[in-house]
Amino acid sequence: MLALPAPAQAHDTLLSTDPADGSTLETSPEAVVFTFSADILDVSPLVRVSDESGDQVAEVTPAVEGPTATATLPEPLPVGTYDIQWRVVSGDGHPIEGTLTLTVEQDPAAEEDAVAGPSDGGGASTEDSEESPQELPTATGDASAQGESEAAEQSEQDGGLSMPVLLGGLAVIVLVVAVAGYAIMRRRD
Repeated sequence: MLALPAPAQAHDTLLSTDPADGSTLETSPEAVVFTFSADILDVSPLVRVSDESGDQVAEVTPAVEGPTATATLPEPLPVGTYDIQWRVVSGDGHPIEGTLTLTVEQDPAAEEDAVAGPSDGGGASTEDSEESPQELPTATGDASAQGESEAAEQSEQDGGLSMPVLLGGLAVIVLVVAVAGYAIMRRRD
């Protein structure tokens, strides 16, 4: 009679996530925050993000602080539905795990366009032309229509090609002048 059974300790449970399981989000979250019923142990926590085809797109070690684990995503998630598998160690030392699902409706580029706001001229903004494949600049004259920072960025991207193109053009001009000079001198003889 003196040996009473010890009360069973229950594992900590997941109370909520931010964003919530099953959420449809306009844009990718920067992080997923898991809140548990009690403090969890900072022992090998893990979060894996997989896309609709089951391919793993991220593996994150969340930061554990008390009853919360915060998994900061390394990159924004593109449009699609994602399974987010999590595993932490309960305060009683037992591992607990689960899965939640999120859907992202817009690509990260669309989020940048929304932050930039509408253009003030009724046409496409410079951010739209930069991000939209149909409106990418195709000639050097198009780059002059972009802002100074975009022109500098374009110059940095083309910097490796500009010198060879310039030298090649110069060589063609010299060759044309030499051939023309030779033809003129030949006619005089």
